[in-house]
Amino acid sequence: MISTGTDVKPIECVFFMRNVKSSGYYEQMKGRGVRVLSAEKLREVSPSAKNGKERFIVVDAVGVCEQDKTESCTLNRKPSATLPELLEYVAQGGLDEDALLTLADRLSRLQRQFTPAQLAELRELAGGKSLSAISHDLMDACAADKQIEAAQQLAGSGSQPTEKQLKAASEQLAQQAVTPLHKAAFRRRILEIRTQNEQVIDRHNIDEVLYSGFDAAAVEKAQTKVQDFRKWIEQNHSQLTALEILYSGTRPLKITLADLRKLKDALAVPPLAVTPTQLWSAFQAVESDKVKGKGGEVLADLVNLVRHALIPAHTLVPYREELHERYAAWLQERNAEQTFTPEQREWLDRMAEHIANSLSIEPDDFEMGWFAQHGSIGKAHTLFGAQLPQLLAEMNERLVA
Repeated sequence: MISTGTDVKPIECVFFMRNVKSSGYYEQMKGRGVRVLSAEKLREVSPSAKNGKERFIVVDAVGVCEQDKTESCTLNRKPSATLPELLEYVAQGGLDEDALLTLADRLSRLQRQFTPAQLAELRELAGGKSLSAISHDLMDACAADKQIEAAQQLAGSGSQPTEKQLKAASEQLAQQAVTPLHKAAFRRRILEIRTQNEQVIDRHNIDEVLYSGFDAAAVEKAQTKVQDFRKWIEQNHSQLTALEILYSGTRPLKITLADLRKLKDALAVPPLAVTPTQLWSAFQAVESDKVKGKGGEVLADLVNLVRHALIPAHTLVPYREELHERYAAWLQERNAEQTFTPEQREWLDRMAEHIANSLSIEPDDFEMGWFAQHGSIGKAHTLFGAQLPQLLAEMNERLVA
């Protein structure tokens, strides 16, 4: 019998096998399922879990739930109302208690589904309020004790608040709670991130490959995506550092991973709402003779995606493959077989691989990953001596073209 004194957070199903007449005891037993749990912890017992624990199931085998033994009820008072409808309702000045509680429930769930970076972005748009804080404010605005406290402040010390003061206090709490949601950019970004994170998986119907290739509709859709991407670059090349550098054609390339992350994030939101992998596939469908290999999975591939969009004659190949070709040419010019020892060659190969992933290599990079495990910057100085700074500068210039 799971009741008091039990705290098993991964419980997702509470199974009643006998009747419980005590409302307190029933509530305690049902409460075993309400323990929250992060996605990482939940996956330890349920490997298929995508998000943290958001709900639990009650299985009633004996009819214990048929009699109302508790006053607790779900926050989701309006299950048929969509999130866009709820956000628009409060934006228009709606303060219905059921709508506010339902919105609090939806925002609380999104808080557990969004990434820390997404939540930080929303907090900034909301003027410093997190989704969790907004959800709590909405629930407090509908809580009778909070309303009475606010009304007593209006009535003054020692005075009993009137119905009019209670109503005014309730409206004041509700207005304060929904204030961040009056910002259109904040509401719009909530919906954009939710759409971006959603993924529908059909686990019941097995797909059958009927045709492999691009049909006419797919090619047309890809063509539109490519055209929109090129138009977007023209309109925004001065707004993002990565676009500005690539648009100017500066060589050697002086661009950071942080710049490319901002570019990727900008692509992920409307009007484009695409990933680098999707853009790569679109170019492959439309300009197959100018696309070699599969790319878009690493940030560095954005460099060649933008370059190809600006200069269609530029063959679209994964950045890593292009860099390896430049590295091979550089080794040949350096007469690497005679110039470098096998151990030096191994370090040079690792340095080139680091540039392929990070677009540059600096002395501080030798304190991380493979380099740190094999002696860090000290070992690099031992191997290459005084020519190490020149080697780094030369590789950054020749490989990051």
